[in-house]
Amino acid sequence: MTLYLKTLFLLAWSFLKVGFFGFGGGFAMIPLMQDISVNQYHWLTHSQFSAAIALGQITPGPVAIGATFIGYKVAGFPGALVATVAVFTPSLVIMCLLARFYLEVRKNPVTQGVMHGVLPVIVALILTVAISLGEPAVHSFWQSMVIALVAVLAIKNKVNYGLLILGAMAAGIIFSLPGMRF
Repeated sequence: MTLYLKTLFLLAWSFLKVGFFGFGGGFAMIPLMQDISVNQYHWLTHSQFSAAIALGQITPGPVAIGATFIGYKVAGFPGALVATVAVFTPSLVIMCLLARFYLEVRKNPVTQGVMHGVLPVIVALILTVAISLGEPAVHSFWQSMVIALVAVLAIKNKVNYGLLILGAMAAGIIFSLPGMRF
């Protein structure tokens, strides 16, 4: 087997695992994708991984589309195709099975217990991702203050996310002006 085929196989296997163990949606997949692509195989740097996640956020569709970017960086178009199919296959199979049996098992105490047990883990993983992606992006005091303010406004006051993004952009412009260093 050539090195290129081994790389495609490794991409497929890696993103099948991400798709299978990424309980809780795309944000729960981010730590798994980061561990595989940055820490284990060194396919991407931390900044390239952050760019992949950012790209996934600005494009329509799920966060898991970051797998496409990673696959492309590793093995071009075939890598993108393999990583994308692999990351979505477990969800597709599980959803097909659940659609068939969900109404029968949704009230089952074991099913409820599994769901309640997985939820805190997902929250912790998302928080871990937010911190690991945010740390390299914060370079000044005012950025830390914007993070805190946006968090409070989003959580407590339920301010529209679009307005929060526009406000943060305005703060970035203002604090980037000459003489506005904090």
